[in-house]
Amino acid sequence: MLKIEEQNKVVFREIQKPRSILLWIFISVFIFSIWYNFIQQIFLGKPVGTKPAPDVFLIFLWLFFCIIVPIILMFFTKLIIEVREDGLYIRYMPFHLHYKKFLFKEIKDYEIITYSPLKRFGGWGVRLNLNGEKAYNMDGNKAIELVIKGQTMVIGTRQPEQIKIAIDSLTKRQ
Repeated sequence: MLKIEEQNKVVFREIQKPRSILLWIFISVFIFSIWYNFIQQIFLGKPVGTKPAPDVFLIFLWLFFCIIVPIILMFFTKLIIEVREDGLYIRYMPFHLHYKKFLFKEIKDYEIITYSPLKRFGGWGVRLNLNGEKAYNMDGNKAIELVIKGQTMVIGTRQPEQIKIAIDSLTKRQ
């Protein structure tokens, strides 16, 4: 038996993967510093700093941040946006196990916006700001802004016009 979310026809789908050069520079610098400390302390036997971390902790940091996190970012992290017959569905993998759905009957208003994720939400990812607005974004500054039950939802997209056209075509039929 199909789940309800699988029964609705997908009209539009966008899959975004991380490609921000700033993200990769930050991660590279961070990874380089861990590699440096790891090599200095584990292979060369030169403890780093005045209170060096235990070798086991340094090995754990190296394994987690230099192996696991980059693999997750490169191969598993993605934002999937789908416009289906009954609403807008998003899934931020690997953090969401299921799609978050925003049904058309609950959406009061929507529009394409250009915004600053850094200023408005403090960055990219799944974010909540001080005004109670929520964002799901991978990178860039284009989005679809939804008003649902008085709450503002911002969904970052690289194809805002196509999403709006898909939503327009479905909401006019209902």
